[in-house]
Amino acid sequence: MSTKYIVNNVSGQTITGDITINGNLNVTGVTTGNLSSYKALLTQTGVVTGFALSFFNYGFIIGETYTIVSAQLGDDFSNIANVQSGVINESGCVFIATGTTPSNWSNGSQVSSAGGLIVEVLENNLGYDLNWDQFGPGLYVAYPNNIGPKYNNFPREKTSVLSQLSLLQPPFGESIQSYASSGSFGTKDDILFLTIWDSVSETFVDDKLFYVPFEVKIKEDLDTTPVVISGSVVSSYPFSFASVDLICGINYIQDFVGDNVTVNDISELITELNTNTETSYLGTYSDPGDGGVLLTIPTNLVNRFCSNGTLTFEVFAD
Repeated sequence: MSTKYIVNNVSGQTITGDITINGNLNVTGVTTGNLSSYKALLTQTGVVTGFALSFFNYGFIIGETYTIVSAQLGDDFSNIANVQSGVINESGCVFIATGTTPSNWSNGSQVSSAGGLIVEVLENNLGYDLNWDQFGPGLYVAYPNNIGPKYNNFPREKTSVLSQLSLLQPPFGESIQSYASSGSFGTKDDILFLTIWDSVSETFVDDKLFYVPFEVKIKEDLDTTPVVISGSVVSSYPFSFASVDLICGINYIQDFVGDNVTVNDISELITELNTNTETSYLGTYSDPGDGGVLLTIPTNLVNRFCSNGTLTFEVFAD
């Protein structure tokens, strides 16, 4: 058996084979593998108004916006306040909570919360952040904020989405239920859903989130072996907004929209496709000399867009 030594501060070192650790392992960097994950706590209580912490479940929500409706002498919120307008500890002051417990709130100042959706991210190694929106009562959606593929971002056969309400935390009852999944909004499996349902009223309901866990795990394809695919130019020169449509067999998949830059020939087109952030995300474009375009693209992107069939593309003026 050979011995492998790891040298401090030297990159690119590899151990081949299994490792057994009899003790604790502390990792201060980022671990990689074929499973990416996202964990967050979601809170939306609606507007709450009160005269003491007990009205707010004994603690402000970090990131929530609060207004001091009526200030009373002696109450002090300055230790947990990122002031947005007004003067702290005075009536009309609006602040974002940076902590849960003010220095002093024993004199009856009236405070009101904005009650919007607050997302506290606990873990994220997806490679991009998620934006959260509300599409209706009790219907919350998350989607990537990055440039890149939307199609199959959260493939249903490789994505686990979990969320669970707690009956021990207000304002829940046994009739309030949560459902979480990946789903399709603009294109296939491009979005994550969380719905809150009241089985008694049989309606979706708002303002029932209080540090509700939301967890996503995605089995990733890590094969970045380059593949060359063929595309055609369907617009006549000169044209602007050089964009790319991906096609699987005869099915349109997704477009990547270019900038308002005019291209006059194939040389300028190749330069623009390789320069634009949206189109260059897919890989590297080249001129095959026949009026079309070649794209060198990683295998895992090919599989994302077209796992069963032939992936091609068209370049067009959007």
